[in-house]
Amino acid sequence: MKGKLLKSKSKNSTVVLFAKEYKDCLLSAKHGLERESVRISEKVFLSQEPHPKALGSSLTHPLIKTDFAEAQIEYATNIHKTIPDALAELTELHAFTAKILEKEFLWPFSMPPALPSENKIEVGQYGTSKEGRKKTIYRNGLGHRYGKKMQTISGVHYNISFDSCMLSVVSEKRFQKPLSKETKSQIYFDTIRNFYRISPTLLYLFGSSSVTDVTFFDTKFKNKNFQKLDSKTLNAPYSTTLRLSNIGYTSKVQGKFPISVNSLQEYTSDMCHVVSKTYSPYKQFNTKPTNQLNDYILQLENEYYSLVRPKQVPKGDERVVDALMDRGVEYLEIRLLDLDPFSAIGVEETRLYFLHMVLLYCMLNESPKSDLVEMQQWRKNQESTTWFGRKPDTKVYLFGKEIYLRDMVYQLFVELQPIADLLDENDANGPFSRALEAQWEKWDDPSLLGATMSELDLTINKASFREFGLALARSHKEELLKVNLSPNRIKYYEDLSEQSFYEQKKMETLEGSHLKKNQKPIQINPLKLCSEV
Repeated sequence: MKGKLLKSKSKNSTVVLFAKEYKDCLLSAKHGLERESVRISEKVFLSQEPHPKALGSSLTHPLIKTDFAEAQIEYATNIHKTIPDALAELTELHAFTAKILEKEFLWPFSMPPALPSENKIEVGQYGTSKEGRKKTIYRNGLGHRYGKKMQTISGVHYNISFDSCMLSVVSEKRFQKPLSKETKSQIYFDTIRNFYRISPTLLYLFGSSSVTDVTFFDTKFKNKNFQKLDSKTLNAPYSTTLRLSNIGYTSKVQGKFPISVNSLQEYTSDMCHVVSKTYSPYKQFNTKPTNQLNDYILQLENEYYSLVRPKQVPKGDERVVDALMDRGVEYLEIRLLDLDPFSAIGVEETRLYFLHMVLLYCMLNESPKSDLVEMQQWRKNQESTTWFGRKPDTKVYLFGKEIYLRDMVYQLFVELQPIADLLDENDANGPFSRALEAQWEKWDDPSLLGATMSELDLTINKASFREFGLALARSHKEELLKVNLSPNRIKYYEDLSEQSFYEQKKMETLEGSHLKKNQKPIQINPLKLCSEV
């Protein structure tokens, strides 16, 4: 493949920032991790037990919550200056949980284990406060709109905030302006567009969900892309990540209302529209006030499915879109990582270093504005890669032209090599060089891809998806139980759990809330700034 992946129109492109004098700025960033995983019984079915009390209140615990389902644990680390520090905290959270879960395990795959019928999947329960009831009703709405089974799919989110020293240099060189809320946000949106352009490479390299349990579908389900490996296991042979395919976290409805990522103003304007406009087919769920928060295109901003989100931390009851409009983008949430089934904590170090390097590459290269045609091509790329990414002749779009996916992967590696050399000071054993080398190996030998490795293990061990998942879950739990948590750290997590229940009770007491059969519908805070867009 000739030429660069990302367009460069002038010699003044900020790619010149890949220079030794900027190394410290390039390396400086803040990192956070979120990992979702469903609890399973020894029979490999989704747990029917409530969220363990020893893990605290899923409403108010700062680090351990639940995602969609009551049985779906979600960890969210604090913000750290290094990737190893973020991974260390995530490991501690898992180790503490392993000690709590006596007869249960954390399912290691993104695609869920054996599932009961939809009506037996309990959504997260958060108590009787207004916020707690809002969370449960929101999840009820997700279940009605997309199906509860789809919502039990799990993944890893990587949160990154670039250092101000790097952002300041980019602002001066790209916009000839000092760093401000406006230029900072624009840099992040420029990064997002480039990220979407090369996202097929990441779906290919990190997809690990081509196999699923038969209970994920109803008995009438038929799809020519699937084959039966055994009576309980379905496999899509060319798939990379079913989690992000059209049977996973995508939405035809949301696809009708594209959200621009050209600028903060365009993004928030489009987001304001989808969280304030009725979508007629959703009116059918209005029969009970607990069925959904509203019948808008999105109940809340967090319902938006995307591979990456611009984020700002809300204050108090502030709406997500208001926080963005008021203070701009603070960090990016990268949402395309499948769980690594061979990692006890669902993610390993090399892919995070690789992602960090890719995001620097996306930030420092020029990023032309995208139109609706290109955005539609991004959706086509995602669908092609998630279903057929491991087929050698699969093609994707880049700036309107079709190229082979494997050519795109190869070219990205070539363009990342000087970045890895700079960040590691040409040390082949440095973390960025090792991360790049690990991905090169997958390109040279596709049997090392996560999806392929899972399929090979099922074949070699003559095991079903359930059996292999349980074996991995047992092995991960044994590994985590060996993690040496000091008495002080154990007490720290126990105190967090106890404090979280105190916080929840305080909320409920102050509101005077208690369970009633005919509670008033939850009122969502109005959007304060959308009228100004």
